[in-house]
Amino acid sequence: MLHEVLSGRRLTKLEYGHALPKLQDQLLDAQFELRKSRARAVVVIVTGIPAAGRSEVVNELLGWLDPKFVTVYGFRAPDEAERQKPLLWRYWRVMPPLGRIAIMHAGWYGEFLRESVLHPKRPAAEVRREVERIRSLERMLVADGVAVVKVHLHVGPEIQRKRLEKLHGDKRTRWRVTREDLWLARHFRRVEKAVEHCLEVTEQPMAPWHLVDGTDRQHRALEVGRVLLAGMEGRIGRAEGRAKPPAASRLRAARKVQLPTGHRGPRVAEEDYDQELEQLQGRLALLSRRPKFARHSVVVAFEGMDAAGKGGAIRRITAALDARQYRVVPISAPSPEELARPYLWRFWFQLPPRGNYTIFDRSWYGRVLVERVRGLAKRPDWQRAYDEINEFERELSEHRVIVAKFWMSVSPAEQLARFRERDRNPLKRFKVDPEDWANRKQRSAYDRAAGEMIARTSARHAPWYVMPADDKRYARLLVLRRLCERIEAALD
Repeated sequence: MLHEVLSGRRLTKLEYGHALPKLQDQLLDAQFELRKSRARAVVVIVTGIPAAGRSEVVNELLGWLDPKFVTVYGFRAPDEAERQKPLLWRYWRVMPPLGRIAIMHAGWYGEFLRESVLHPKRPAAEVRREVERIRSLERMLVADGVAVVKVHLHVGPEIQRKRLEKLHGDKRTRWRVTREDLWLARHFRRVEKAVEHCLEVTEQPMAPWHLVDGTDRQHRALEVGRVLLAGMEGRIGRAEGRAKPPAASRLRAARKVQLPTGHRGPRVAEEDYDQELEQLQGRLALLSRRPKFARHSVVVAFEGMDAAGKGGAIRRITAALDARQYRVVPISAPSPEELARPYLWRFWFQLPPRGNYTIFDRSWYGRVLVERVRGLAKRPDWQRAYDEINEFERELSEHRVIVAKFWMSVSPAEQLARFRERDRNPLKRFKVDPEDWANRKQRSAYDRAAGEMIARTSARHAPWYVMPADDKRYARLLVLRRLCERIEAALD
């Protein structure tokens, strides 16, 4: 039992008076260095049983730090806007940039602990999936430069009971004791058992738990302050070693991926194209109005070589939709604000609410495509990105987000013809820049990267569709047809 391993140590005023000034100076110096170097961001997760002193500890930390660079977040039950997004969305949206600190009351452990207490006999598979989601999140954050500092405050049942009685017996502090607190106190062992399980299954070398005895206010504050100092200085939250190389079977599968650029048969005639386009757009429009669709959302990702026809395919999709129902998000080089946060942050920010679409013109796959080929990402970073992307898309799917991914495959000859046509047309000349020509020179490297990407990230819940794009009309019709089929399968 957790409370039986607590020391129950209490500090004298003299001990506290000696230790506190030194710790305050160290924290302020570390915070100044953190802001200056921007070496990492710090996320502090503070959990604790009722009356263990969680709020008091956070208030004391704020008094020791420069509060301009610290943000505190408390999370209640998800509101309507949060329920429309995947579970982790509300934590991603408040992720601090490099050089700053975020303190989260319970953070992404709040829902897990609450469910573990209220429903101790939940299906094992459900619990394993929640644990997997949390562990994956923390591994990725640490690898992207976020120190994850996890603190749990604990006291024994007698101390908890006395504190709650004191707070509840005083009219000035009664508001601090909720019905939930009283219920949790009556079921102390059940709560403690859930906490023990949580600490055990989510312990990781790069994001370890720190169990702090909440018996004595002064001892508690110093211990938490020292843990925070370690996180700010980079002594907590070191990334794992090199990413595991892909299995040989994965590499063989990548080599077998075909990227056809043309289709069998003649090019689509304009009259046939117009007629079928109208039918497919009507089909998509009707799907988007079905009652079941209001319980889903759609994320569409387009990738492919420059001039492969991504923009044209996107316009044929949006022409079928209500303008209030979709957003098109063009992805280019990340801004300074985006570079200061974990890689996937800017994509989590763009997820659609229920009944809506977000269409990405290039996407999170840039990490394993252009950043890999052009050397913009280090090898360990793009190698681990496959697993991170798979986890991201799995979380979307679990939240009833329909994910469809299109690789627009154009031949080198057709791409060159399109580049030249754009150069001749003053209205299209802006579409071709020196970077497009540089990418064209590395075509074989892009094809290898695309093959591995498709082999390692195509799944039933988030399939890749390779679109032969030398014939623009054929490609646009095929994109619409596959998107309709994908939505129909999800709704039915």
